[in-house]
Amino acid sequence: MSPLLNSRSFAFALLAALAPTTQAAEFVYQGQLDDRGAPANGRYDLRIAAFGEAQSAQPLTAPITFRDVAVKDGRFELRFDAALANAPETWLEVAVRDAGAREFATVAGRSKAIRAPLIGACWSSTGDAGTNPATNFLGTSDAQPLVLRTANVQSLRIEPSAQTFGGSPITANVIAGSSANGVTAGVRGATIAGGGVPSGNSDPDLAGESPNAVADHFGTVSGGYANTAGDAAGTLADRAFATVGGGSVNLARGASSTIGGGEQNTASGFYSAIAGGSQNFAWGHYSSVGGGYDNSAGADFATVPGGDRNCAGGGASWAGGSRAKVRPSILAVGLGNSCDGLPTNGISGDEGTFLWADHQAADVVSTGPNQFLVRASGGIWLGTHSAPSIPAGRFLNTSTGGYLSSGGVWTDASSRTLKTGFAPVDAEDVLDRVLALPISEWSYRVAPQVRHLGPVAEDFHSAFGLGEGAMHVASLDSAGVALAAIQGLNARLESENAALRAELAALRTLVEQALAEDR
Repeated sequence: MSPLLNSRSFAFALLAALAPTTQAAEFVYQGQLDDRGAPANGRYDLRIAAFGEAQSAQPLTAPITFRDVAVKDGRFELRFDAALANAPETWLEVAVRDAGAREFATVAGRSKAIRAPLIGACWSSTGDAGTNPATNFLGTSDAQPLVLRTANVQSLRIEPSAQTFGGSPITANVIAGSSANGVTAGVRGATIAGGGVPSGNSDPDLAGESPNAVADHFGTVSGGYANTAGDAAGTLADRAFATVGGGSVNLARGASSTIGGGEQNTASGFYSAIAGGSQNFAWGHYSSVGGGYDNSAGADFATVPGGDRNCAGGGASWAGGSRAKVRPSILAVGLGNSCDGLPTNGISGDEGTFLWADHQAADVVSTGPNQFLVRASGGIWLGTHSAPSIPAGRFLNTSTGGYLSSGGVWTDASSRTLKTGFAPVDAEDVLDRVLALPISEWSYRVAPQVRHLGPVAEDFHSAFGLGEGAMHVASLDSAGVALAAIQGLNARLESENAALRAELAALRTLVEQALAEDR
């Protein structure tokens, strides 16, 4: 019974089958045989017929039969004499049977033989033994690229750089995926790992099709399509090391810029980064956008973590949430998307400003540099535990009990349950200390145009010893001192009034006695 043959594996092994020996008419056939889908082991009869063309009906020689051939791990070797040396091409048709069986089974298709040894000219589909990587390899020995094809179109191209070191190319471009993918002429160290499609309506399910491209040295596109690493302008080195991980229509145009994925994102600044999302821009050097939609990091070191339609327009600014806008520089006009149409502020924009905006259908725009701005229509909570609460009527609530009301009134936490160490107060003594306390009008140095009235913290602390130090005055303490002084003043007035009332009563008595004597 003839073996069941895996013709595809067998045909692949025939690609480098014919090797002339030192004798002109003697040839060596090295091949690979699969039996029932696995490398064959055992003894087989083989028959070889040679043709000048792949479809020719006229053989070059009579078929040659080899009986009882030993096959180990699928590998075998045949030696024979044949008048094939002058044939421009040789196509081999192989038939096989179990040793001693009656009928041969012809392997479908003919394979073109190469006049070279199998090792170093063609590699077995199940691996080769006895190779030396210094001399046995797949590739080219000149400056030409190596191309692998599938369906007879380029699927992988490895091309050496023109730049050499020690006489050898310093690196190579690796271009895989669509045959339409490309690297700008002269670029070295480029990698396109896959993806890409021809321009036009080439994909049946998706839109916006185009190849992947690398336009500057050592750029990388890992996959997706219509992605570009480099800017295709200036020199080939001015936007080197740009990377696009995948997605579609992403442009990493800045030197060492990175786009992780998503679609229609552009990283133009040096060392800028966009993790993903859609229609995001990282314009500034070292700027970053985490994701989301229609966000712009429009200045150096600017950051947008995500969200939608945010603009971090100032240097080292931060914008997050929804429609948070940090004003850009006057030099940053035409940034695109979320920064378009905003008012500008000098050459640095509102640098250093942090802006968080809740989800409302309106922009919130910064008004100056180095601001900390939060729009939170549901209120703000600051706390030390993990159970936030914002009761009705409070805009800023804290876990300590103090809060800012929605009407703008700060309310201290002052419940008896929060206090300890109560001690009585001599209100008149407090009054005396208040009367001795220097009170003056003054301005803070950071705002000299604004006037204030009151004591300085050092004098207040010296007089009353209240609070956490001599540099601050707590509003609760100043209010308490004022209340105690009022009580002391009231007690003093009551005492003086009592004395005056007694004196008045005595005078009245004297007057009444004098009037009585005159009568």
